[in-house]
Amino acid sequence: MTDAPTSDGRPDDPAAAPDTPYALQYPCGEPPAPGEVREVAPGVLWLRMPLPFALNHINLWAVADEDEQGPGWAVIDTGTKTPEALAAWRQLTSHDGPLAATPQGARITRVLCTHMHPDHVGMAGWLTRKFQCRLWMTRLEYLTCRTLVGDTGREAPEEAINFYRQMGWNEEALDIYRTRFGGYGKYMHALPDSFRRLTDGETVRIGAHGWRVIVGRGHSPEHACLLNEDLGVLISGDQVLPRISSNVSVF
Repeated sequence: MTDAPTSDGRPDDPAAAPDTPYALQYPCGEPPAPGEVREVAPGVLWLRMPLPFALNHINLWAVADEDEQGPGWAVIDTGTKTPEALAAWRQLTSHDGPLAATPQGARITRVLCTHMHPDHVGMAGWLTRKFQCRLWMTRLEYLTCRTLVGDTGREAPEEAINFYRQMGWNEEALDIYRTRFGGYGKYMHALPDSFRRLTDGETVRIGAHGWRVIVGRGHSPEHACLLNEDLGVLISGDQVLPRISSNVSVF
């Protein structure tokens, strides 16, 4: 997370910025519309994609980068596989779009995903294939994603139903689980067959700055946050949220 809002909060929203010494500040104003960007720090762009479920949007990031082929953008998180997200990415990466880094148009140097939930990794396969770039993730996030995609279309296993029943779920909650199980893959483009592993504590050089990987647990198996101490920017994915608690899941 940067100083930019990661929810619908606005500076004039009392619920988002209560009058206390510890209130969060939202200095970046209105969020960007899908297909647009807002710079929140030098070389760090804030993107927003629509979602087909609550909370109805996700914040993504593009960081100025450079590799042996020249300048471009490292994309951090990607949105879900939906027509709306695809249209937004096409607008962002068009010849005269906001991510156009060269006279030839946009260049994506790599795609980094904080974790394996479809709103963060759903468009990663499309982006890496379109721009012939590498996917960067932690190992458990990548492998868990591949496993859940393999469950697409299956019925909920009895072992899992019995487990959740023993944990205290009532029949209504179990019915919701049965309904939702196997739907993961419909929001996902197929991941690439290989990835560059992110590890806790390593520093990833993106453009002019180093970003330290900080792994968190609970929301997902090996969630990667990225900290740029030079700029004072933390890209927290879903590990830190401003207005709601981060969902803690069973894996």
